[in-house]
Amino acid sequence: MRTRFLVACLLPLLLVTVTACTTSDDGGEVASVDGSAVPSATPSLSLLEQGVRWARCMRGHDVPQPDPEVVNGDGIRFGGAHKDGVDAGVLEKAQEACERYRPVLPASDMAHKVELSRLFARCMREHGVANFPDPEPDGRFDIKPPVENDPQFPPAKETCDAQEDAASSSGRAHE
Repeated sequence: MRTRFLVACLLPLLLVTVTACTTSDDGGEVASVDGSAVPSATPSLSLLEQGVRWARCMRGHDVPQPDPEVVNGDGIRFGGAHKDGVDAGVLEKAQEACERYRPVLPASDMAHKVELSRLFARCMREHGVANFPDPEPDGRFDIKPPVENDPQFPPAKETCDAQEDAASSSGRAHE
């Protein structure tokens, strides 16, 4: 009888303790042995879900980053963020804080993204944005405000986005 009483009292206490010591989050971190948290891969999130989570983090750090757009049903594109209106220090801190949420393409898609990025850069230069940069090794662009302020930038981007969409949908590559 005494054992049953102890079990009956300890079981709820154990459940309350376990519940109190755990937290619910979005799965972005895993506890490590030393008590610190480290980023972990989130293969269960789609590319779009990863992009939305990253954009929310950026907005949470005072950078007006809109959610990504779906491209051809299997890729995403970020656009519309005018980072030249954001203090460089704020932008740098936001990028550092949100790096763990930056969308990650499967390795099999990365080569396609890099190739599309190279074609996009070439297209932008051919359409009048002479100083448009080459892509980084991961396919991203580091576009500085002088390039974004080029009067040829908006029409060239519209043209090159359409060409990229056509290249993606034709099966030659996808973002």
